Amino acid sequence: MLRTGWYDPVEPPEDCLRLLLCAWTAEPTGKHLLVPDACCDLLWLSSGRFLFCGPETTAWSFELPPGTTAVGVRFRPGVPSALFGLDLSRFREERVDAAEILGEETAASWARRIEATDGLAPRRDALTALLLDHCAAGEPDPFAEAVLSRLTAAPHEDVRELAAALAIHPRTLHRRCLRLFGYAPSTLGRLVRLQRFLALAATESRPTLAGLAVGAGYVDQAHLGRECRRITGKAPAALLSDYFSTFPDMSDPYKSGRRFGASMKP
Repeated sequence: MLRTGWYDPVEPPEDCLRLLLCAWTAEPTGKHLLVPDACCDLLWLSSGRFLFCGPETTAWSFELPPGTTAVGVRFRPGVPSALFGLDLSRFREERVDAAEILGEETAASWARRIEATDGLAPRRDALTALLLDHCAAGEPDPFAEAVLSRLTAAPHEDVRELAAALAIHPRTLHRRCLRLFGYAPSTLGRLVRLQRFLALAATESRPTLAGLAVGAGYVDQAHLGRECRRITGKAPAALLSDYFSTFPDMSDPYKSGRRFGASMKP
């Protein structure tokens, strides 16, 4: 969880760790790039909007009116489907009113509670507490964790190999992934690799594109380039230049051998 000047994620309470990757506050100014990470968010904006952000397969940018603030929670991959009985493929590339997930009455009640709380951190905590109370008995689907664990451990496996490792028919795997994550297992694998690439770029002391590619699970640097352009529309170096706040040399940051800046635009 890397912080920026405008986005501040925190680890959720222990009772929420099985459900949430993080809770966060944001005070965005200007335009920001978002790269898909296999997660969904529930967020409240100071403009009064209360939204559920579904699974994304490609990067996108946003810009809010000056002075707008936000608080939210980021669900662990696969969790919203289990908690709310959703087929996440219906929400792919969509940002919808929270009422579609929570129901009109619950969404309106939560929005009033959050708005009545003073301060960003208290509003974030209010949303987290409301969610935990609402989902106290909810549990993630263990199949989602099994899929993610396998994709992390064996990033080069194709769908048939993944299905065999999970003792499931490829068509069943495809169908369950659509419901749990919003897209096919092959797409999920691409997003997992790209996020690993970004994480390594933030932590490696002397990164090179070739080394980051192999470390993230790509076959080689060319594979990284193809996948990066497919998801973000940018070459890897261009993506990192947009995603991180500073480079020692913006034209070719990999030649300097210095550590990348840790400020991210998630």
